[in-house]
Formats: sequence, structure tokens, C-alpha cells
Amino acid sequence: MKVLYLLIYAFLMPGYVMAQNAGNAHPKNTTGIAPKKTQKAQDEYNVFYEYANGDVYKGAIRDGKFEGYGVYQWADGNLYQGFFHEGLQEKEGSAFYVDKRNVYQGEWHQGKRHGKGVLRMSNGDTYEGEWANDKRTGFGIFRSKTGDVYMGEWSNDLRNGQGTYSYANGDVYIGHWVNGEKDGYGCYRYANGDIYEGAFMLSKFEGKGTYLYTNGSVYIGQFHEGARHGYGIYRTANGQVLSGNWTDNCLDEKPSKSKKKQG
Repeated sequence: MKVLYLLIYAFLMPGYVMAQNAGNAHPKNTTGIAPKKTQKAQDEYNVFYEYANGDVYKGAIRDGKFEGYGVYQWADGNLYQGFFHEGLQEKEGSAFYVDKRNVYQGEWHQGKRHGKGVLRMSNGDTYEGEWANDKRTGFGIFRSKTGDVYMGEWSNDLRNGQGTYSYANGDVYIGHWVNGEKDGYGCYRYANGDIYEGAFMLSKFEGKGTYLYTNGSVYIGQFHEGARHGYGIYRTANGQVLSGNWTDNCLDEKPSKSKKKQG
């Protein structure tokens, strides 16, 4: 049955490989070493090995190590199909992960996802872009099943650097990210037309910023945890100005007011 199972994946599902979860390119590395056997030559092609632990390999070997194209299936059902070098996944290859049934197709280096590749998750999310040492690192595009799209820089599997996140509801954020959070300078445009431009921390307005309302009002000043907090000036659409120190969107003291100039 194991031979039949391997052949089905090797020949009916080209470009797919199994693994336990989206975070790990391979739940456990193969040693890349073929079981001891009498070899007639240094190179062998289209060989078949079944290990005592239940793992199975079908493909090419050289000097007792996987070399060239092959298919490796772990006993738990995870499967890699692609190229090997000195016993490790290298260049082009695919992986299909059993538990969450996620699929990776792309480049590998020394047994890890490295270079350009696509990860398709069973929940409908996809990532297409650059990888380094088994992590999403570099430029990449993430599309969620809900319709959200992020296009920008990644590091260590998280949004890091400059990027644009377009939400399914019409909101758009353009700016800096740190460990998956909006952090640094950025601009958030709401679907209703409101715009915030300024500093962020942990995905909230934090520090100096400007908030433009669709009705024409504008606030320029300090924010804390997403609210007007600290010194700021609020100018209404009809020209009235409220200035002073704010706490949780409210003025702490009697504001100075000025009427719209006539002219």
C-alpha cells in the first residue's frame, strides 16, 4: 500500500508536497542517506527505498545520498517532490503538508524554503514571494480568503518594512511595519473617506499625526493608543478652532476658540 500511495503522489500530483503545518517546511528532515545495500555503481537512478521507520524514497542517489530528482514520503504522510543535493532539498521542489493540507511550491536551499515560492493554505489564504531560511523574508504578496491583500516587505515570517495592506472593507494602510504591526510612519485611508497620516505604534495612532474628516474638519496634534491625547488643534469644517491638551479625544481644559475670519 505504501508503494502505491507514493506512486499516486509522485505521478498524479506533480508539483505538490505534504508537511504538518504552514510554519515548517518539513516536520523532520530526512538524513538524505540511503539504507546500506550492495551498489553496482556510484550513481543510481529510479531506486526505491523503504526505511524501518516507515519513510519511503524513490528517485536518484549518488554515493549513498539523495542527488537529483526524487520523491520522499515520511511515515506520517508528509511528502516532498523535487530536487535534492547531497541529501537535502535543493533548487525546485514542492511540499504538501498533511495536517493542514497546505501546499508549497518553489525554491529550496539546504533543505529549507529559500528563494521564490508560493504557499497555498487550505483555508484559502496564499503567499507568493521571497523566502529565506524557511521564513517569508523579502518582498511578498499575501492574499487572505476574506479578500484582504498585503503587498510589501517581510522578515522572519512577519510583515516588516514598507508595505500596503488593502482591506476587504475598502480601508487601505500604506506605511511601515514592525513584526506584523503598523509601526512607524504611515497613512491610513478609511473607506468612508477619513484619512489619518502620522505615527503608529502597535497598529494604533501614536505620536504626532493629522486626521482629516470627510466633513472637512481636521485635527493636527498628538495621539495615544488611537485617540487624541496631548496637545492638538482641532479645526471644524465651519472654521471654529479648538486647541489645547486632549485626553481620550476630549479637551482637558477650557479651549481657546476663534471664529472663522470674515473677508
